[in-house]
Parts: sequence; C-alpha cells; structure tokens
Amino acid sequence: MNHQTMTTDDYLNLLVNDIHSTVLSTIGQDNRPKSRIVDMMLTKNGKLYFLTANFKPFYTQLQNNSAVSITGRHGTDTMSSYAITVEGDVREIGNTYLDEIMDKNPYMKDLYPTPEKKATLSVFEVYRGTVAIFDLSVTPPYQAAFQLGH
Repeated sequence: MNHQTMTTDDYLNLLVNDIHSTVLSTIGQDNRPKSRIVDMMLTKNGKLYFLTANFKPFYTQLQNNSAVSITGRHGTDTMSSYAITVEGDVREIGNTYLDEIMDKNPYMKDLYPTPEKKATLSVFEVYRGTVAIFDLSVTPPYQAAFQLGH
C-alpha cells in the first residue's frame, strides 16, 4: 500500500472490502459507550454506509445520538497490521442503496430472506468526520488523518 498516493476514498474502500467487519461504538441512553461488530457495506462519493434493523437497540442509539466511532484492523499480528478508524456523524437514509448493498453482500439475503425482514433494514451514512490510518506493517509506522465529507 502506497500511503503517499492514497486518498480518503482509498482508505474507506479498504475498510469496506479488506476489513469489512468492524467495531462500531455509539452512546447509549445511559450515556455509556455501546460497541458491537458491524459490517461496513458500501462506500460511495466519499461516504461510508452500514445498516441495521429498526427493532434493535443499536438503531435507537443511532437515532438518539448521531456520533459514532468505527475501527477495523487488517493483518495477522500487530506488526503486520493496519487499523482504520472513522469518527463522525451518521444519518439514516432509509432504503437508499439497500438493493446495491444486498447484491454486494449476498450473505445479507440469508439473514433477511423475506420482504418483511428486509423491510426492517435501514441504511446509515457516515457523512462527516475523520478517517485515520495507523499502519504498523511499514517502517517507520505510518499515521495520518483525513477529513470525511467536508
């Protein structure tokens, strides 16, 4: 990976395609952090997309507080790894891109196989914030941050 030529979109693509499963943290109603594993489904036009079902506490947390922190790591051990963190704000965009996400991630059709179950899904867009990279697989380690959506 050539960090000198990489853009925010390149790092978002790594997060979606190479890392995919990330730790996403929100703030709960008790003002305490809440974390879970969430797959990053799509990046488009400098934004990052994931989804959840509208009956989950996660959905309610996103409705109540748009701030999120998303971190993913790729590599087999510490010194061969890089991590990407996105911190920012999300907004619900409903079923926009839902069909594209389902086509790109066919396992979602197994999790939500009926039209009724699919109808519970809502797409969220990370539309502003920062994207940070920390790469320990290179010497010296590489660290940088980029704006998202500005």
